[in-house]
Amino acid sequence: MQDLNDLICFARVVRFGGFAAAERATGERKSKLSKRVTRLEQYFGTRLIERSTRSFRVTDMGREVYRQCEAIVDRLEATEALAMTAKDEVRGTVRVSCSSGMMEYLGRDALVDFMRRYPQVRLQLLLSSQRVDLINERIDVAFRVATRFDTDQSLAMRSLGVSARILVASPELLAAQGGEPLQLEQLAAFPTLSVGELLERDRWEFANDSGETRAHAHVPHFSCGDMQLLCESAVAGMGVVLLPEHVCGPELKRGRLVHILPEWHAVEGNIHMVFTTPKGMLPPVRAFIDHCVEVFAERR
Repeated sequence: MQDLNDLICFARVVRFGGFAAAERATGERKSKLSKRVTRLEQYFGTRLIERSTRSFRVTDMGREVYRQCEAIVDRLEATEALAMTAKDEVRGTVRVSCSSGMMEYLGRDALVDFMRRYPQVRLQLLLSSQRVDLINERIDVAFRVATRFDTDQSLAMRSLGVSARILVASPELLAAQGGEPLQLEQLAAFPTLSVGELLERDRWEFANDSGETRAHAHVPHFSCGDMQLLCESAVAGMGVVLLPEHVCGPELKRGRLVHILPEWHAVEGNIHMVFTTPKGMLPPVRAFIDHCVEVFAERR
């Protein structure tokens, strides 16, 4: 039977995409990782990883070995995590995906507080407005905002709260149009911006406190999937946009955007974190999730 530590080191090198990356993520020296992978290759009698100073490639045999041993390694790492928890020692790496707008809403102080609280945890933040594949991109936790929760059975979810979507425009645009619109129908005179890819038309649906529902159909002047870019475009006076409050909130506070037609509100978005199944979750990931839940709970 091959030494399980050889399999663990091999799996980590493949998972992190190279010896240097695995060294940074785990703290294991490259020389030790290389020695264990070489020993595993001798056991199988073939190359598992083609490596040189400029390239790194997992062979077909290497991919098959990784596929077979990945679940075993995950269980071993989870067992290690239990031992670390028993010692009250939280260490490791947490990879987080978050849009820049959500980052503004979460607050940089929340991340700083987490790192001070858990000095042995390394935090890697991917700022992206695109929806990421947690498994393929090796993301531990992703923040999402949607009118419905994720239905992907391979993911677990933790709700954090709700974010209202509101209509905003720049003071300059409103001045150029002769003032704020007082009725929804008056939006027809304003250029609009929309969340979406290659939209020919869009339809915003609203309700008021009396339960009355209305809709505004329009042809957006600009549409894209990046809400932060849409917010910046609205600040530049390009049009009226319907955005989650957590995205445009900072610009509202700075006075660079104005909340218009406040009596009409759109469907609220659910702010939540998604992560792979909590079975065997590593302590640093669980600690990060719990920390974020605390941060959002304090804001309610």
